[in-house]
Amino acid sequence: MKHHLKISRQEITIESDWSSASYLYSIVALSKRDTRISLKSFFTDSLQGDSVLAEIYKQFGVETVYENKAITLIKTNSKLSKINLNLIKTPDIAQTVAVCCFGLGIACTLSGLHTLKIKETDRLVALKIEIEKLGGQVQLTDDSLHLMASKSIKEDIKIKTYNDHRMAMAFAPLVLKVPINILEPNVVTKSYATFWKDLLKIGVKAQLK
Repeated sequence: MKHHLKISRQEITIESDWSSASYLYSIVALSKRDTRISLKSFFTDSLQGDSVLAEIYKQFGVETVYENKAITLIKTNSKLSKINLNLIKTPDIAQTVAVCCFGLGIACTLSGLHTLKIKETDRLVALKIEIEKLGGQVQLTDDSLHLMASKSIKEDIKIKTYNDHRMAMAFAPLVLKVPINILEPNVVTKSYATFWKDLLKIGVKAQLK
């Protein structure tokens, strides 16, 4: 005897990726004026670990407003001079947070990062190399990054991406501070194929090599 399973018709909204939203959070944080960016399909009760971005970026002067299954990122004036975060549950946002801190002149200690050494590249070493090319100071351990506060950023530096999509996207928001060049920009297609087009839509033009 054959049994037929009848499935009722339902509409399901798939939540967007919070780690991809992290780069837009940095855009707002590094903006010089009252900036607002709205993103669809983000929920207040998200199960994604990277949704902690909403709390983290309050320290960088970004407020997150939830409404109708969407979020609006709003630039505010609050900002700390130093932060200390354990990102063991959210290592994918470490590069974004570190570069944002550098752009804002904030010292930071990021720990719980042992998995970054076995990604597309050793992300801890890659961050140190590229931030120091821009004039920053970084100290590393096997699972942590310590960034000193910086007062200036070198211009027209070529940022190597190490075949790592997150390196390209994490450094891109710095273009709001100084001209920089992102090498091998197409690496973003691994996770966010429309990244550069989306930046252009909000008026951010990166220099790509």
